[in-house]
Amino acid sequence: MKTNIFNPFTRIAGTKAFLAGFTGIILGGILCYLSKTHFDGVIDVHFGNTGTIFLYLAEGLIDVSCALLFFSFAGLIISGTRFRFIDILGTISFARLPLIIVPILALVLPHEKVIDYFLYTFFNQGEAVSITTWDIAGFIILSLVMMFVTIWSIALMYNAFRICTNTKVAKTVIAFVIALILAEVLSKIIFYIMNPINIPLK
Repeated sequence: MKTNIFNPFTRIAGTKAFLAGFTGIILGGILCYLSKTHFDGVIDVHFGNTGTIFLYLAEGLIDVSCALLFFSFAGLIISGTRFRFIDILGTISFARLPLIIVPILALVLPHEKVIDYFLYTFFNQGEAVSITTWDIAGFIILSLVMMFVTIWSIALMYNAFRICTNTKVAKTVIAFVIALILAEVLSKIIFYIMNPINIPLK
C-alpha cells in the first residue's frame, strides 16, 4: 500500500501518467480559482485574492514546466542511460495530483478569517476580525493537510526522477534536491514577473 501511494510509477508512466497528471492540473486550476488557492511555486501553496481563471491554470502548467526543465537537465547529467522525455513529463505531472486535495478542503474548511486575524494582529494589515473555535480548527486541519500533500508530492517527484534516471541513491538525491531548488526559484521568478500588480497572497 505504501509503495502504491508514494511510488505508483512501476504501474503507471509515460502517456497514461501524463494524461492523468494533466487532467489533474486543469481540474486543480479550476478548484484553485473557486477557492482562491495559488500554487505559486513548484512546492508552494498560498491563499489570496482571486485572479482570472487563466492565472490559476497557468500556475500549475508553469510549475510542471519548471520542474520538467531542471529534472530533465539533471537527468541528462547524472544518468548513464537515456530516458524517455514522455516518461519524466508524465511522472512529474502525475506527482502533482495530491495537491488537488488542498483547494477541495479550502472550499469547505474555514481558514480565511484566521489568516486575516494574524495579518491584522501581527502585521497591522487589513481589518480586525473575530474568529471562532471552528475557524481555528479548520485552519489547523488545512495546514496539516497542506504539509502532508506537499511532502507526498515531493516524494512522488523524487521516485519519478529516480525511476526515470535509474541512478544510484546518493547521486539521485543530490541531483534531485538541486533540481527542485532551482525549479522552485525559477517558478517564483516567473510568478513575480506575471504579477506586476502584486496580487496579495496569504
